[in-house]
Amino acid sequence: MKKHIVITGKVQGVGFRYWLYQAAKQRNINGWVRNKISGEVEALLIGDDVEIDNLIRLCEKGPPSSKVTKIKVQNYQKAFLKKSFDIINNDS
Repeated sequence: MKKHIVITGKVQGVGFRYWLYQAAKQRNINGWVRNKISGEVEALLIGDDVEIDNLIRLCEKGPPSSKVTKIKVQNYQKAFLKKSFDIINNDS
């Protein structure tokens, strides 16, 4: 399963990317996470259907200092071959 998610709310400056990175690694999920200029966090999640659904549910709460107001989830069609989960530091 491949899902692209955009998380809205107080999600930057609260350790959200590092928190999501740790949660994805624990679940053997590949992909990436990055901050957007708009103040949102976006991520690509690739892996087991159940684990991704669980991780998206976790993202609805986020780390303790965050305040998630909305998550947009879309299917991701493009190929992604990296077998890792990365924190991307730019919004390109």
